[in-house]
Amino acid sequence: MRLNLLRTLALAGGAALLAGSAVLAQPTSLDTARKDGEGIPESQWEPTRPPADPHDLTGLWEMPRVGVTLRLDDGGMPPFTPLGASENKRYDDAQKAGNVIADAPTHCFPHGVPRLTTAPYPIRFVHTPGLIVMLHEVAHNVRYIHMDGKPAPANAPKTFLGYSIGRWDGNTLMVETTHLNTDTMLDTRIGHGPNLKVTERWTKIKNKLGNTILRDVITIDDTERFTRPWSVTRDFAYRSDIQKDRWSEGLVEYSCEENNRNVPDANGIDTAK
Repeated sequence: MRLNLLRTLALAGGAALLAGSAVLAQPTSLDTARKDGEGIPESQWEPTRPPADPHDLTGLWEMPRVGVTLRLDDGGMPPFTPLGASENKRYDDAQKAGNVIADAPTHCFPHGVPRLTTAPYPIRFVHTPGLIVMLHEVAHNVRYIHMDGKPAPANAPKTFLGYSIGRWDGNTLMVETTHLNTDTMLDTRIGHGPNLKVTERWTKIKNKLGNTILRDVITIDDTERFTRPWSVTRDFAYRSDIQKDRWSEGLVEYSCEENNRNVPDANGIDTAK
């Protein structure tokens, strides 16, 4: 699998992305000067400020720290049902043994929601009439958030990225995603059932350094795998420096299919290389 190694390895901080070993209790500190994985200080992340309108998310956003593995914001485990707990243990045991059970990204399929959001790659938001489009560097996945106020069509199929409906609640973009197939995982160890609903609350905030953070509070609702809805938080920094200095306005080419070293065997087992 060909990745943007400069960015990916720096962001991952040496973590094995396939095994999802990075655990991040959120929210991240918003008031401490930080550097990204390439050593660029936060003071240089916004040579151009984002739009002042809280309803305009236009631009490039990236997590300062990797948060692949999902935990509650206090670091606790999700509230698993017995089925969810047994499935989590099966995936965890397989990864510890070095026999990672293949999932959608391993096959170069779309990551699913919310896993696509928490992947350690930039996201560009684009506003169009009736839609907010999320362009992801990872695998060039694209999400469409329908802002027309209409429910999902009755015949909408279940897909890797589902069907997303958005609305503004004050200055927070509320996005509800349903119609997700069961071929994806929430992270590399946590599965979900056929009736998963993911609600995201995106809000622009400022930290004490004057930089802009796009906070995403993600709520998972799946009665088959969890005893109650639960939430995690991810913070994204505005990165106009990346947008300025790299081609494709900050989103570089990503070819999963080329030189994919992690193709699973006939039993769906993938030995990390």
